[in-house]
Amino acid sequence: MFTRITLAGAAAACLLLSPSAHAQAPGVWGDRAPFGSVTVSADRRHIEVCDLQADGHGVKVEYATSMLLTHTVTDPNGAKRGCGTDRVWMGRIDVFKLCETGFASSGCNASIWINKR
Repeated sequence: MFTRITLAGAAAACLLLSPSAHAQAPGVWGDRAPFGSVTVSADRRHIEVCDLQADGHGVKVEYATSMLLTHTVTDPNGAKRGCGTDRVWMGRIDVFKLCETGFASSGCNASIWINKR
């Protein structure tokens, strides 16, 4: 039991550099900034990240699942057509944050926790 709590705490700590926030639209969750966007499907199994500016900086999303796993997805082609996607095979996406890369350190938006219903 202690190991599971420790793992859950570690996964959450990896994603939380700023206070948590909740955001939910009908059926999907997401976040948007001038540099990029992220969308999580209604079933919380698919995630997509898109670079919105041709500025030489990249975009990534970091997320954690209900199975206590953490993942990172990038938009591999920059601001060109197409986005980076990933799929969760076990569990559901519980928390995510959108980040801009290409600096000495990445700048990230606040983590968004998905409300479970």
